Amino acid sequence: MNDQPGLAIASVIAGMCLLTVCDVLAKTVTQDIDPFSFILLRSCVAFLPVFVALSVSRTWRYLKTRRPWGQACRGMAMAMAYTFYLRAILELPIADATAVTMSAPFIVASLSGIFLGERVTLIRWAAISLGFAGALVIVQPGSDAFRPAALWGIGAAISVAVTALLARRLGMTEPASVTAFYTTIAFALAGLVPILIVPGTWQMAEGINLWFIVLAGLLAGSAHFLIILAYRKGEASFVVPFEYSSLVVAVVLGYLVFGDIPTVMVATGMMLIALAGIILARRGSRP
Repeated sequence: MNDQPGLAIASVIAGMCLLTVCDVLAKTVTQDIDPFSFILLRSCVAFLPVFVALSVSRTWRYLKTRRPWGQACRGMAMAMAYTFYLRAILELPIADATAVTMSAPFIVASLSGIFLGERVTLIRWAAISLGFAGALVIVQPGSDAFRPAALWGIGAAISVAVTALLARRLGMTEPASVTAFYTTIAFALAGLVPILIVPGTWQMAEGINLWFIVLAGLLAGSAHFLIILAYRKGEASFVVPFEYSSLVVAVVLGYLVFGDIPTVMVATGMMLIALAGIILARRGSRP
C-alpha cells in the first residue's frame, strides 16, 4: 500500500474534529429525545455525504464488497463504540468521556504488530505515551472519570481499537467510500433494532433539535469517510495518536458552549499533544 503520512494526518484530524462537534450536538439533542432515536435519525442523514463520496470517487460498483464479514465486523464495532460513547457523554463531561476513550491507542499499538504485521518502534511508543499524557493533563480526570459511567468509555475504547485495526485491513482491498457506506448502515441498525424491540423508544425530534440532527448527520458521514481514508493512507499505530486532536476541540467547545475556561494545565496538555504529533509525523514520513 502507498502510505501518505501527511494525508493520513490531515484526514484523521479533520474527521475527529467533525465528530467532536457531533458529540456536542448529540449531548444537546439527547436531553430531549431517546439516544437510539438520535442515532437512527443521524444515520439516515449521514447517508447523504456518503452517497456524494461514492459518486465523486465512482465506487458504486464496489458496493458488492469482497469482504462482507470484515465490513460487518467493522461496522458493528464502530456502532458499538459510538453507542457506548454516547452513553458516556450523557453522564460525564465530554472532555472526561473523551479522555477515558483515549486509552484506545495503547490497544491498537499493542495489537497492530500481531494482526497487521506493523512494526511499532520505541519512539512511537514514547510518542503515543506522550500524547496520552497530554490528553490526561488537558482533561485532568479525577475520581469522577472512574465513576461507573466511565465503564461506557472503556467499552468505547475497546471498540474503537477493533475498528481501527479492521479499517486498516479493509483499506487494503476496499475503497474508503464503500467502508463508510457499510459503517453508516451499521449505525442505522444500531439505532433501529432497539427501537423495534423496546416499545416507546422511538421519539421524533422537533424544532431546532431536528436541525441539529441534520447537521450532526452530515458531519458524521463526512467524518467517517475521512477517518477511514486516514487508515488507508497510514499505519494504524501512526494514525491513532492524532485522534488526540479531538481533545483540543473538546476543550475549545467546552469553553464556547458550556463556559469551561481552559487552565494552564490545559495549555500544557495541548503542547504535549502537539509534540507527540510532530514526533510521529517526522518518523512516519521517513522511509
